[in-house]
Amino acid sequence: MKRILIFLSLTAALSAQVFTDSWPGTAAGAGSGGAQVAVTRSMWAHSYNPAGLAAVQTAGGGFGYTNPGAYGFASLSMFTAVLPLNETYGTLSLHGDMLRVKNGDAVLSSENALGVSHAVNLIKDLRSSFAVGYSLNFLYVNYGQSAGQSGDGTDGIDLGSVAGLGVDLGFRASLRDRAWMGVAVKNINAPSLGGSESESQAARKFVAGIGYMPYYGLVSSFEIEKVLGFDAQYRAGLDYALNEWFTLRAGVSTYPSQLTFGFGVKKSFFRVDYAYVSHPILNGTHFFTVEITKP
Repeated sequence: MKRILIFLSLTAALSAQVFTDSWPGTAAGAGSGGAQVAVTRSMWAHSYNPAGLAAVQTAGGGFGYTNPGAYGFASLSMFTAVLPLNETYGTLSLHGDMLRVKNGDAVLSSENALGVSHAVNLIKDLRSSFAVGYSLNFLYVNYGQSAGQSGDGTDGIDLGSVAGLGVDLGFRASLRDRAWMGVAVKNINAPSLGGSESESQAARKFVAGIGYMPYYGLVSSFEIEKVLGFDAQYRAGLDYALNEWFTLRAGVSTYPSQLTFGFGVKKSFFRVDYAYVSHPILNGTHFFTVEITKP
């Protein structure tokens, strides 16, 4: 029974891996179906489209936590810190993600990414804008220990680790701040992890999408994501600000078919977001994010 639960937890974690697979990001984005490449403009923009950082005007930081599948074996922790410079030099961010899969006290594997992102508006006036952004990510995987004689990893041998450097590139355009278009390529340099006998590549993906605000407070978005070697995934989402402090979100995605919903509460310089993402077979996943911005 224990081995079955461990297998299920590892399977659930695939939907939230840091860089070897696709995942819906932080709570605010996950609640809207993950369709963020065109509409993202928060301190978490590096997760979807680094060009979205150019729209961030206030310094701040945030922390996110996810327990994939709610099984308890895997945990995904995220942090970010963002610093707007000026209109000429744009915005910088430092961010990191860590996924750990454990069996009791034994760490079966950990997947980590530590990166820096930069974005700047090449064009910005009262009617339109065009931004470009990029991320440099140090990717590190620790495979933990083998099962060993006990079968639970507590007396196994060290399986080693691999590392690489990934580069993300993104573009984002807006018209009257009511219509948006975004394109992003993750791991555009096809970083290799491991040696010649066990070499693998971090997942490369291309994402393109659009967003539209029919009236103030309601943002709709749609995007297509293609991970190399996998079927295209389609996502759509709605983000509705009921007032200045409370926001509702909902979305859908394909491959796998998922429904999402969430909400955000903002008070002065403090913000909390929550999202729930369903799964057609496994348990759903809860996302939590906390942000603090400069008053």
